[in-house]
This record gives sequence, structure tokens and C-alpha cells, in this order.
Amino acid sequence: MKRRPGPLATGLFTGSAIVAYDALAHYVSAYPDAAPWAALLTLLPAAAVLIELLHRRLGLIAALLGGSAGAGVALLVWPLLRDNLTHLYLLQYLGTNLALASYFGHTLLGGRTPACTTFALLLHPSPSPAVLAYTRQVTFAWTAFFLASAGISVLLYLFASIAQWSAFTNLFYLPSLALMFIGEGLVRRRRLPPDERHGIIASVKAYMTATRTPPPSITEPDLPPRIS
Repeated sequence: MKRRPGPLATGLFTGSAIVAYDALAHYVSAYPDAAPWAALLTLLPAAAVLIELLHRRLGLIAALLGGSAGAGVALLVWPLLRDNLTHLYLLQYLGTNLALASYFGHTLLGGRTPACTTFALLLHPSPSPAVLAYTRQVTFAWTAFFLASAGISVLLYLFASIAQWSAFTNLFYLPSLALMFIGEGLVRRRRLPPDERHGIIASVKAYMTATRTPPPSITEPDLPPRIS
């Protein structure tokens, strides 16, 4: 019986693949003489995600047909696409960050349970008012982070060099995410007692669980008072 890769090996492989992709995207964006095959490789992750979505929703045949159609369209528009890849990378970056900002931000509206509160409920079913207030603030912080990332990218794209913009979007983004996690963890250690705080790994697992299952609910009296 074959052993499946452990979480550490899977995480290292995924992280290495993301770093390699970002480095390749920066090379293609910053250097006009980049090889066409390198530019083509940077499109594969998005194509793979779309094919996987088709597979999950419509089945294998739909995924194969969609992949074939996508490859045909890519070949037809490749001459135009190759000369405008930075536009594509900008749209991809903005789409990712604005989608994440929307994911966190919309949970702050209309009496909804904030996203980070949902993660906390999966780890601690009966959170204290301090945890509820803190997780609402963290949800707002992540919303602001993704909006700021998108805004800075647009400003650099319009007013800085392509190399500077690419360095920010392709090389600095992952370190900025890591710094955000580390900073939030340090603040959490100061704001919450030991029995009500959890590490980064537990928080990431809670996020993955929350995206696959319906969020738990909390009653209105348990919600922290809002400051108007």
C-alpha cells in the first residue's frame, strides 16, 4: 500500500511551486527578451485551476473539452497575449486580492459572522467576548491588507517601472503575507490569554475547514458591541 505524502511534504512542495512560479513571472515581466516558453509556463497554473473547477462541477468530459478549447483559443491569441502579459498578470493579481478582500469584507456587513470569528469558532466553540471582538478586528485587518495590496499594485503599474511593479507583485507578495501572519500572531499573543489563542498552523487548518463546510453560527447576544 502506497503512503501518501505527509502535510509537511505537501506544504513544502506547494510552497516551492508557488515560489518558482512567482520567480518565473517576475522574469517574464521584467525582462522583455524572456523566452516564449517561460511566458507560456506562467499561464499553466490558471489553466489548471479552471480545468479542475470544470472537472468538479461538470465532470471529466467537460474538463477535457474545456481544456482543449482553452488551448485552441490560447494558440490563436498567443501573439497578442505574449506582448501584453503584464496586463494579464495585473488582472490576475487584482482579481485574487479583490476576491479575498470581498471574502473577508462582506462578512463584516449586515450582522454576518466575521470570517476570522468563523475560524475561531471551529477551534473554540464557546469564544469569549474578547475573542469575538478581536476576530472582528482581524477580519477587518485582512480586508484592508488585500485592498492595500491591490491598490499599491495599480499605483506601481501606472507610475513606476515594470521591474519595480513586478518585484512587488511577484516577489514581495508572499513575504508580505508571511509578515502579516507573523504580525497578527504577535498581536494575538498580547491581546488574548493562552487558552484562547491558537497558532498559525491551527488557524490555516481552520480556514481550510471553513471553506469546505458551512460556517457555525453564533447568537446575537454573544456578539461584541459595535462601536459606531
